[in-house]
Amino acid sequence: MSADWVNDINRMQNKFGVREWISHASPFELKKYLEFRLAFIKEEYDETREAFIEEDAEEIVDGLIDICVVAIGTLDAMGVNAHTAWDEIFDANMNKEVGIKEERPNPLGLPDLIKPPGWKNPTHEGNHGLIPISFQDAIFKEAMKANVARTEISGKHNTRWTPNAMEEYDA
Repeated sequence: MSADWVNDINRMQNKFGVREWISHASPFELKKYLEFRLAFIKEEYDETREAFIEEDAEEIVDGLIDICVVAIGTLDAMGVNAHTAWDEIFDANMNKEVGIKEERPNPLGLPDLIKPPGWKNPTHEGNHGLIPISFQDAIFKEAMKANVARTEISGKHNTRWTPNAMEEYDA
């Protein structure tokens, strides 16, 4: 029996080549991978929700663990230290207090956790792994939009404008 899901997932990612693929992925591919994994988590959630409706205990357990596997695997693949992230969330939650959350009624009578005055949000600064790199294609898209705008402006004022206008202009 394993007591360290994060390391188990890391071994699985290595075995099936995920970490190798990630190491060569472009920012665009990283973003698509992250999008795929988030859709995968939703798919697992939807299946688990269906199992709940069908009162299928076996599939509920399977689905909840699958959600954990996909989420931890995504963090691992993207180079996020899941142990550190866990500790941040855990510590922040342990600093909450029992109370009533008006925006989420609790009909079960179980304790609800609220943020007391002075409570601090968890921070994952310095532990984002490759996730920020996956957004670099957004910068590229913005640059391409700017290029289109420049092209339209230049075309109005310079009928000889071409994609290699700088080289021709310098000639």
